Amino acid sequence: MSKSTDSVIGNITLSLLLQLRAAPAKNIVIYGLEATGKSAIAKAVLEGLSSNTTSNDEPNGELRYVIVRSAECIGVRHLLEQIVGAVAKALDWKGSVGRCENISQLVVELERLLGQRTSDTEGQGRRLVLVFDGIDHQRDAPPTLLPGLARLSEVIPNITSLFIVTAPRPNFLHSPGAPQIQFQAYNKDELLKILALLEPQPQLPGGAKETKDMWNRFCSAVWDSLSKHSGRDLVSFRTLCLRLWPKFVAPILDGSLAATPFGRVMNANRPLFQNDETLVPGISYGAPKIAASSAQTQSTNKHHGIGTQLPYYSRLLLVAAYLASFNPPRTDQLFFMKSAAAKRRKKGGGTALTKGRPGVTKHRKISRKLLGPQAFILERMLAIFHAIKEDADDRGRRGTGREVTAGSADIQMAIATLASLRLLVRMGAANAADALDGGSKYRVAVGWDVVRGIARSVGVEAEDYLAE
Repeated sequence: MSKSTDSVIGNITLSLLLQLRAAPAKNIVIYGLEATGKSAIAKAVLEGLSSNTTSNDEPNGELRYVIVRSAECIGVRHLLEQIVGAVAKALDWKGSVGRCENISQLVVELERLLGQRTSDTEGQGRRLVLVFDGIDHQRDAPPTLLPGLARLSEVIPNITSLFIVTAPRPNFLHSPGAPQIQFQAYNKDELLKILALLEPQPQLPGGAKETKDMWNRFCSAVWDSLSKHSGRDLVSFRTLCLRLWPKFVAPILDGSLAATPFGRVMNANRPLFQNDETLVPGISYGAPKIAASSAQTQSTNKHHGIGTQLPYYSRLLLVAAYLASFNPPRTDQLFFMKSAAAKRRKKGGGTALTKGRPGVTKHRKISRKLLGPQAFILERMLAIFHAIKEDADDRGRRGTGREVTAGSADIQMAIATLASLRLLVRMGAANAADALDGGSKYRVAVGWDVVRGIARSVGVEAEDYLAE
């Protein structure tokens, strides 16, 4: 079934459900992907029905509608007040409109606005349609919002609620018998026909005709490689094509490739269609380099995760906190004092073991990495921090020179930031003492894999300082 046929069927179905002479529908659900014409068709049908009811054919019938868009409401209270204000405007209400903070107050205000219309005998043929556009994307919506709005017609019989959603959950209104109208997604031919109306930028040197031919074949390639399996709606497909187009035509604009044949341009831009990073939205986007070697890619992705988001000293403090949690205090002199640097134990060293008695199992020590983190005092963590800071390099630092870090406010602020991020957990009572006091106890809340990556991002090998 084509998209045009599906729209006609949805138009007729919605018109029949909203007819004044037919049995009134309490709730109607229209669902489908974004940009499939749900809101536009619903508005057109309601405009046509409201204009027909004012003719002489139905003197006692009157249909009015109100459209409330959840994208324009910053909260549930704002949504409810928008409903009351829109209804008052649609009914030409001359009085004042009260505040509305919950569903109960909404029912009271709607009954007050619709009191004159429903009290008389002629009001039985009048109907008000409340259209909630995008109600499933309402910010900070409680779980009782949709069921409460669906029950408005039970209290006020002359109201019909029309919900326009993207992907409704089963029985999300908690009200059985609500008719649902589905708007099918566009297929490939329809999407390409819509995108052919766009004029992409930048244009090719050959003119508008060459740009249009290249754009149509490029959109088809993007659909087959990326959008077909990740996003089938018009909005995501259009955004992806406009995002990749400048990188796709860059070799043509700099003169390294010709616009024809298209297969040669596709082979040159093949990594552009094989990388799924373009499907992830972000604040900044940088398309992958086409001629990047495997060594450059490995060095670029070597350090990732939280290590790239924390400042230099915060990473060192987190490594010091891990060492303070997993190293016994008696080993600090062995690992962190300069005078004992030459006496550190070598990997695989030790003295010969005496032969044990037969039948007696040797004592096996559990690795410190497998044990849970222990509490440590803040002074000990700062001492370890200054010890490993001498061995760390300046990789990832911003600024030049060696700053004085002893008692610096930046270090104290970094500790407070790590505690607020729950990377460091304070032990004991919350109001026992100052959080930055030297005797305060903390415990690290990250694992070995994270700490090892963070330590290597600042040039520290955590294995050299960790007790076995």
